[in-house]
Amino acid sequence: MKKIELITFKGCQTAIDLGRQMTELIQTENLDAEIETIVVPSLEKAEEMGLHGSPTILVDGEEYQKQPFAQAGFY
Repeated sequence: MKKIELITFKGCQTAIDLGRQMTELIQTENLDAEIETIVVPSLEKAEEMGLHGSPTILVDGEEYQKQPFAQAGFY
């Protein structure tokens, strides 16, 4: 089973919409995956975690579409 983590900040509409779309896709295509939404409480925590935007998607612990030269933190 694929583990998908959707990491975001509270109220991020893009993450809300993406979470719905991903859930629908997993159900429609009968994929062996689960989504966990993680809400990061602050910019400082996002920087500490090395995140590069909201939402950030991890698939089995690896960042999907990582921007290696971007400064960490939500933008």
